[in-house]
Amino acid sequence: MTISYRYGRNIYLNMTNRCPNSCTFCVRNCRDSLGDADSLWLDEEPTVEETMESLDRYVPGSYDEVVFCGYGEPTERFDDIVKVANLIHERLGKKVRLNTNGLGNLINGRDIIPEMKGVFDSVSISLNAPDAGTYMSLCSPEFGDGSYDSLISFIEGCRDTVGDVTVSVVSGTISQAQEDECERIASRLGVRYRCR
Repeated sequence: MTISYRYGRNIYLNMTNRCPNSCTFCVRNCRDSLGDADSLWLDEEPTVEETMESLDRYVPGSYDEVVFCGYGEPTERFDDIVKVANLIHERLGKKVRLNTNGLGNLINGRDIIPEMKGVFDSVSISLNAPDAGTYMSLCSPEFGDGSYDSLISFIEGCRDTVGDVTVSVVSGTISQAQEDECERIASRLGVRYRCR
């Protein structure tokens, strides 16, 4: 069971395997780990303290930032990731990024965006599709209709609250024309775009 792992120049935190989406392209469908992790499947969800302890094995100067991203949707544990992010800032002085599917408001039953201000230095949000129909067929969100609209609202809210926002799509899962439309959506929303 891996709580923290190195991937490129960053340290990633894997605090849950829960996710409201069942994306056709999800990497966890084809492998058990990423980076230097043994397995990203958790026996149980780590506590805030266990998560912080997992960071002790890394020399702070050996990585750029800490990223909430594992084999689950981090906002499933929103209150805990906020605690961890604040501790990272206080104890390690590192920047913190949230990688998310953008359904955190639906997951938590409230608008979590105001609580993100000053906690996350940047947010990367999986857009994945240029329209609701394509999103539903690719991601099968358990919240059903309205999920895509909630995702777009989340992007807008993060742009206005956090500021540093990137939206992404997974290359090869939609057509080039659809990828181009996603890039246009990012431009209209005033956020960065990345095809990964």
